[in-house]
Amino acid sequence: MTLEMLSGPDLGGGFLFQLSVDRSAHPPHLVVHAQEGGMDASGPPKGSPAPFGFALANGGCPLGGRDCYHLEYRLPEEEIPRARLAYNRLRFVFGPMMEQRYAQVEVPVETALGELVGRLGPAMERAERPWFVGGSASAFLQGVPTRPRDIDLGTDRDGVLAIARALPEYLIEPPATTVWPAGRSIFGARAFVGTLVAGVRVEWGVPNPGTADAEPYSEWARVLSNGETVVAPWEGYAVPVAPLEYHLVRLAGRRDAIGLKATAHAVRAHGVNAPLLHELLEHSSLSAPQRAETRSLVGA
Repeated sequence: MTLEMLSGPDLGGGFLFQLSVDRSAHPPHLVVHAQEGGMDASGPPKGSPAPFGFALANGGCPLGGRDCYHLEYRLPEEEIPRARLAYNRLRFVFGPMMEQRYAQVEVPVETALGELVGRLGPAMERAERPWFVGGSASAFLQGVPTRPRDIDLGTDRDGVLAIARALPEYLIEPPATTVWPAGRSIFGARAFVGTLVAGVRVEWGVPNPGTADAEPYSEWARVLSNGETVVAPWEGYAVPVAPLEYHLVRLAGRRDAIGLKATAHAVRAHGVNAPLLHELLEHSSLSAPQRAETRSLVGA
């Protein structure tokens, strides 16, 4: 790999950053490098950058030193200017993202949701692409008393691009082929919606062709293909969201008794989708007694 430096070195959030590209790869291979930047970077960092898509690099760090993390993706040559813009926002908001993750700084979910759905509703309708809010943000929108740390969106491949076009100034990772947690090959993107100091991390993506979905019974693999989205009202918008049954089964698997009880209450209030719940439970890793207990919580 022959790396050409595009930006950096830059400091932020306790790290030293650099954006590099290998143009001999087709499509070009971009790498965001991050390593501890010491006092000059307001360090030491409060934790690992792994939750934001970085992985510990193999071998020595091109910047020198050790414990170098890489965020890698591939995209066409003509898209490299967009990658540079996203990199610049990423390094500026990395400190606030670390504070939210590791220092219990409150995530301004309400403000970000207003901006997000206000843009995506009209933009996705114009583009004629499906989308929905999933994960804990979906539960939040449906009245579950939880505080999401980020917002996860579901869409199709063309929708990945449409969402990015609706959020150009907020992108921290442009739509590209990359690898996300659990080693999944993804065509996806990330954004930090809000100001440089107060925003929310937003992620969306789809598995690349020929890639097995790591979570075949998650909302990401099923909701759009099965037509399962429901609507949650938010500040005058009708927001498509994943059914609460997905969140319920996820919390049961985590043994989150408090969250499970609160979500079960919301499921009962909305009306349980018993066939969906039974299917998700039967394909979960829960034991038979745990599945029975989860059903009893919602009266299914």
